[in-house]
Amino acid sequence: MRLPPYILFLFLLQPAFSAAQAPAGGLKDAVRTLDTVLVRAERPLVTRKADRYIVQIENSFLANGFTGLEVLQKSPGLWVNPNGSIRITGNQPVTVMINEVVQRMSSTELAEYLKTIRSEDISRIEVIANPSAEYEAASSGGIVHIILKKARSRGVSGTVYTQYRQQGSRPYTASGFMMDMKARKWYASGSYSYSADNSIYNGYTLTDYPDGTHVDNRGVRDNHNRRMQYRMALVYDLSAKQSLSVMHNASYSRLQQYFYSDVVQTGAGKDTLTGRATADWLRRPRLQSTNAVYTWKTDTVGSLLKLMADYTRSSKEEYNGLASVYSDTTANRHSVTHTPGNTTLLAVQADYTKAVKAGWLWRTGVKYVHTGRRNTLLITGGPDNNNDFRYREDLLMAYFTLEKSFKKWTFKTGIRSEQTWSSGLSLTTSQRIRRNYTGLFPSLFLLYHLNEAKGHSVQFSYARKTGRPAFNDLNPYRLQLNDYAVLTGNPDLQPQYTHSMQAAWVWHRNYTAELYVRITNGFMAQTARTEGNIIIHQSANYPQYTEWGVSFNTFLTPLPGWRVNNSVVLFRSVSDLQAMVIRRTSFSVKTVHAVTWKKVADIDVYAEYNSPYTSANARMAEYVYTDLGISRNIVGNQLRLRLSFADLLNTAREKELTEYEGTRIDFYQKRPTRTAAITLTWRFRSGKLFTKKNLDNSVSDEQKRIGL
Repeated sequence: MRLPPYILFLFLLQPAFSAAQAPAGGLKDAVRTLDTVLVRAERPLVTRKADRYIVQIENSFLANGFTGLEVLQKSPGLWVNPNGSIRITGNQPVTVMINEVVQRMSSTELAEYLKTIRSEDISRIEVIANPSAEYEAASSGGIVHIILKKARSRGVSGTVYTQYRQQGSRPYTASGFMMDMKARKWYASGSYSYSADNSIYNGYTLTDYPDGTHVDNRGVRDNHNRRMQYRMALVYDLSAKQSLSVMHNASYSRLQQYFYSDVVQTGAGKDTLTGRATADWLRRPRLQSTNAVYTWKTDTVGSLLKLMADYTRSSKEEYNGLASVYSDTTANRHSVTHTPGNTTLLAVQADYTKAVKAGWLWRTGVKYVHTGRRNTLLITGGPDNNNDFRYREDLLMAYFTLEKSFKKWTFKTGIRSEQTWSSGLSLTTSQRIRRNYTGLFPSLFLLYHLNEAKGHSVQFSYARKTGRPAFNDLNPYRLQLNDYAVLTGNPDLQPQYTHSMQAAWVWHRNYTAELYVRITNGFMAQTARTEGNIIIHQSANYPQYTEWGVSFNTFLTPLPGWRVNNSVVLFRSVSDLQAMVIRRTSFSVKTVHAVTWKKVADIDVYAEYNSPYTSANARMAEYVYTDLGISRNIVGNQLRLRLSFADLLNTAREKELTEYEGTRIDFYQKRPTRTAAITLTWRFRSGKLFTKKNLDNSVSDEQKRIGL
């Protein structure tokens, strides 16, 4: 008899019912920050503020030879699915920032980039489920902010690493370094990473059409991806209260995929059609970003003036060669699609924080962002769907927030206004779009200590957010992906607006329960529909998406040297897609066990189960996976060796079912998720501790819409 996958967790979650931590004393921050509640005793893994919680990575078991993606995967309250999509609760993807800079990539590319970051260089992770008014309103899925840890002064410190991973029959290799230096008033830092990712995916798509036609498409995807990223930063302390910093980031990638598919088409009253299709898909995305930041501490109680300017330029060359040969030669096809594009972002921003001796703290700021984008679609040998699209967007934003802590209460409230002017023009069809709208986005966060000595508290938060259409989605293009699938833009796409509410209860600092409700009006979703026997993938606005749920987290030490984190989330989603309403209840559970075996090794075990859930009009299948890692310091503790084994049960896969207006699409893809890897990390340093400078980027929210 086959046991359900979640039975595994009855054993792994057992410490949650048999262990608890003794309470520890509370902690109060100065006037510049909100009061803090410790969620763990001893050295706390998690601390909570009114509008966020912070996972302390430095010196915890999470700083044990992981990649950045693995750290997020194993962090309390965060969820990472097999293709690297990151979420806090429910289905909305998050915004990921590293030292104030949003990573401007798709979810797949972001996952690969996070694998180049070492956990040894991460200080903490801030998780903001409902970003306040000081953040741009286009962050409805929440923010995950990775902050680098302390380095050394009056000298040089750094890390050099290399990794080899066997994934099926193909290897993955990565190497890189991070370095920091401080001399008198100068601070410099830099990093470089390079990865070569070779892998084979297997999958199929089974499609049933309303007229009785059935298409069976089975194939292989051969991946040869190369990625390079570097970062350089320079900070000069003009005085004890003033500093000027400049940072430059760049990424260059070459993503090559080959597709080989066998196709069989059958149907009532029709002859069987067989064929073979091949595709050569090459993408070369590039991104460069430079920003300057001036800060001035205007007094000694926390007041601060910050001025920022940013310039970002990205480009992408994309080629897709498609060739298909069928038993009916009239269906044969050969085409080459070329889709170059470039985007520029220019932003200026000013923020002022004023701390008042009475304990009040207020912040205000203004920001202007200009975006220019051009996309071209050139098709040879296929349908005449050529397109040349130009887009311009200007945003003018202002915000004000107010916060105070008194007695057992901490509160923070704010309001943000954003004015949007946008226009788009298809030079090919002369189709024009214009947008001119203003939005107001309030936020409120409350924290109340029920019993600070015992670690009991409650909190409530509310925020109104928006989601602007990605630039590609507004482009009225029509791209033939293969003989049976088309991707098209939607120039009529409008922003979505979300009301997000969350309440939390903390007990003995080690146990948390959260209840949330998220209502999105005019929500944007990419759905699949059919035109004849062609599947059309297009983003559109739908009436409403509603999601509510509850989550639980525990932080335990059953025995000395054995630490356990358990997370559970249960949520209900309702998607109103006009033609149908999709309702589903889903849950996820994960557990992380970290064991320190003194003088031998550090051992960590990770397991996660996710039940089926929905995304737009697609039903995603359940998945479960388990990881094992063993780490040990060698060569005087400067060199660390780590052996890791991912997806031991080989159960992680992508499977989804879409049913819409009489069409049924069954999709399956298996990546080489069961892997074995060896990682070597060497750390060097000299001098005294200093704190790495955090550098800001004022176009972070716009950059993620570029789609690189």
